[in-house]
Amino acid sequence: MANMAILKSVFLALGLSAILSAAQNNQNYPYLNGTTIHQPRRGVEELTYPRYVELLDGTILVTASHGTFGQPSSQAAAVAAAYFPVFASSDGGASWDWISNITDQVNGWGMGAQPALMELTEPIGEYAEGTILAAGNSWSENGTHIDVYASMDKGSSWEFVSNVAKGNAPNTTNGAHPIWEPYLMLYDHQLICYYSDQRDPLHGQKLAHQVTTDAKSWGPVVNDVAYPTYSDRPGMTIITQLPDTTWILVHEYPGGYTLGLANYPVFYHIAPTPLDFITDPGRPIIANGFQPSSSPYVVWSSCGGPNGTIVVSDADHSGVFINTMLGDETGWRYKVTEARPAYSRALAVWRNQPKKLATISGAMYGDGETNRSRPLSLWVEDLEGLVRQNPPPEGRTPIQIYYSQLDRDGA
Repeated sequence: MANMAILKSVFLALGLSAILSAAQNNQNYPYLNGTTIHQPRRGVEELTYPRYVELLDGTILVTASHGTFGQPSSQAAAVAAAYFPVFASSDGGASWDWISNITDQVNGWGMGAQPALMELTEPIGEYAEGTILAAGNSWSENGTHIDVYASMDKGSSWEFVSNVAKGNAPNTTNGAHPIWEPYLMLYDHQLICYYSDQRDPLHGQKLAHQVTTDAKSWGPVVNDVAYPTYSDRPGMTIITQLPDTTWILVHEYPGGYTLGLANYPVFYHIAPTPLDFITDPGRPIIANGFQPSSSPYVVWSSCGGPNGTIVVSDADHSGVFINTMLGDETGWRYKVTEARPAYSRALAVWRNQPKKLATISGAMYGDGETNRSRPLSLWVEDLEGLVRQNPPPEGRTPIQIYYSQLDRDGA
């Protein structure tokens, strides 16, 4: 009887643990209106290019590019001091703790910019399910390295894993050979690292990827988007899966078609797998006369209709661009949101709450000193409400002008 009582208590404890875990994973994350994740020191620090991961246990981690201005006294010192701060929330983003920094452990250059975050949902090499991976651009006047780090304790500490690729020093001039903007993803038991690549003599910049099965050794460079005009510079890959098993990639495209208001128009490509985007020529997003520009982000939600909703953000608008037609060119609509525009802000749809759209914003690119220290902030809004929202009046001529121009030019 004593043994039975012990077994009963164990089963009850396990059951309670499972219930608590399920409750945590399905907790009702709050709607939020610009909750501060972190306030940089005013006049000294800035946070841009935020990225996030929602862990399997419901914890949300956010990081960003951390920069300083006005100090240290030398540019070299500022570069070496660069890092990605990591913030954690266990209550859906209502409150945040600064739990760690992702620092350069191998180059002596700092982690200069462009972080990426993900959680392994299956083992990769020696790294177990639940390991958090981070990538970023470690740079100096000596080069740009896309390096990967791992955390086995939910983001509290980090260790170097591998280098994906190496380029020359940061320089956006065509003919220079740096690399930029990593994005990590799992597919078909492989870890994929996408990035922007200036090293190809045929392209001022292209989008490419490399894959690994052990997180240590990376395969050859494979093109994703490489336009025939040398001076074209597609950049800033972000990818998500659609419900018809296709995948969508968004990127900025200086040199691409614009209504005249977008210096870095946002284009998208749809492919049967995330390894085959090179097969799709791409097209611009134009929505009731509005056109996104610069540093896009894309997510998909199951809410909004039988096809769900694609949501795209950019740097120039506070609102978002949605599509409930699986990316059909005529299906884009611009919707007004409460979120603040920012350079490379991130979008999220929480795993078990598809009706909520989260936006994470930091500073704008090239902000003056007054605004460079804007807080890293989180908005969570009603996505269903955005889908139903009447679009604002047309900003410019809609998508048909793009295709009529193609016909006129014989493209």
